[in-house]
Amino acid sequence: MKPQSLQLLSKITGLLCIFLLLSLAFSCKKDPFDANSGTFTDKRDGHHYKWVKIGEQIWMAENLAYVPYVCAPDSQCGIWVYGYYGTGSFYENYSTYGCLYDWETAMKVCPEGWRLPSDEDWMELERFLGMDTKELDRTGIIRGENVNAGGKLKEIEKKLWNEPNRGATNEVGFTALPGGYRSTNGKYGLIKYNAYFWTSGSKDNNATYRMITSYGISIDRDSKSKNFGLSVRCIKN
Repeated sequence: MKPQSLQLLSKITGLLCIFLLLSLAFSCKKDPFDANSGTFTDKRDGHHYKWVKIGEQIWMAENLAYVPYVCAPDSQCGIWVYGYYGTGSFYENYSTYGCLYDWETAMKVCPEGWRLPSDEDWMELERFLGMDTKELDRTGIIRGENVNAGGKLKEIEKKLWNEPNRGATNEVGFTALPGGYRSTNGKYGLIKYNAYFWTSGSKDNNATYRMITSYGISIDRDSKSKNFGLSVRCIKN
């Protein structure tokens, strides 16, 4: 074989080796979500979030706190921080309870690779918690009390929920936090008492949400005007 051919063959062999090594490195790279819990970083703002695997689902274990801007309570611009009226710092409630979003904003605010959970996503979670199938699609009444469904999701830290924080065990690591709400007339209410989470389910001007309360051990399912500000928990795609 001619020297030129040998040199070409050597280069090709070298490139193939590099390609194989890179392929092996990428194939061996561990999936960061191949665990029961962990943290990830929202690339948009560098915010770190805890996550937890519950059954076959991966949920954020904190309220979403993406805040590219924050609205005064009388402004319908889609992102609020509880108790912030347009001046001064909003950090205290924000650092613990995250933001409140109207439904339109909630539908598009989750980080890349995550989404606003559907009504069915929540039902799968509730089924895992032991809720009877007959209760899953009920609306406006107590659901899952007999299995302490709400209590299994609630953060147990007393200073984050007002008393009595009934039934709280947080046994699946969801760490539900009571961020309260912002009403359509710009009033804030029920922080430390009630946790409200949007789902992607909607009909006309209302959207479905879940509510967990300090006094209850159920997970209530109902709908509100899309202009309300509620908390968001994202689920992994």
